[in-house]
Amino acid sequence: MLYQNHSRSFKENRYVYPVLSRRSKGISVGINLNPDKVCNFNCIYCQVDRNGSAPGISVDISQICRELAETLEMIKTGEIFLIPPFDKVPPELRHISDIAISGDGEPTMFPGFYEVVKEVLKIKEEWEERGHFPLVLITNSTGLNRPKVQDAIDLIYKNNGEVWLKLDAGSEDFHKKVSGSDIPLKVIIQNIKSVAIRHPVVIQSCFFRIDNSPFPISEIEDYCLLLKEIVESGGKIRLIQIYTVARPPREDYVSPLSQNELNFIADKVHELTNIPTEIYP
Repeated sequence: MLYQNHSRSFKENRYVYPVLSRRSKGISVGINLNPDKVCNFNCIYCQVDRNGSAPGISVDISQICRELAETLEMIKTGEIFLIPPFDKVPPELRHISDIAISGDGEPTMFPGFYEVVKEVLKIKEEWEERGHFPLVLITNSTGLNRPKVQDAIDLIYKNNGEVWLKLDAGSEDFHKKVSGSDIPLKVIIQNIKSVAIRHPVVIQSCFFRIDNSPFPISEIEDYCLLLKEIVESGGKIRLIQIYTVARPPREDYVSPLSQNELNFIADKVHELTNIPTEIYP
């Protein structure tokens, strides 16, 4: 299935990779700021193959810009749709839906994150007259308390972009189990609030089975309480994206939910929070 192919490899590119995205409903041009595959989370559902990770690989911002411009040109001219697997993309999805700063780790960990955002926005501006598409940051929310990251996020929103914030748990215990991190859930929530109070955000949440057991109802309810806490503190949540694993996860005891199960969770979340939801089976 096309949506299952999120390879970071495209031509000879090191950082920029196009994918057909089920969430952005078109071709998402990804920017991988973590080619070393190092992340401050170790999620049990992570679908990044971290075999062969090499900490300390440098990131060349000028090369990112070259690769981005070339990839955008290939999509605009249609050249990319002559290359497998993009030759199978349906006609209605053959457009640039966004540029997404994401990749094989947490992008805000990169020290030059602000500079990347600034340079990418320059390239995006050159393409604006040829069709609007946003710059999206996909983040686990751990680095949002850093001043330069906050400045970069403000710049993204100033240019009609958006931030998609990961939140996969409602309780501290489940957060530790899922993320494999010692970073407390309360820090994640505080960081989400710091952005959501200034800008409308999208919350992106992965739900799945563990040892073939349904996702716990109590965890969904706790998760909704956190969403309500964010809103009651003045935060603005535009949308909640609810999805499940689509590619082989890190742990083999993790498996995808059915569409009916995702529908149930989405309905429950909307009922308890009154926030719009979308599902991605």
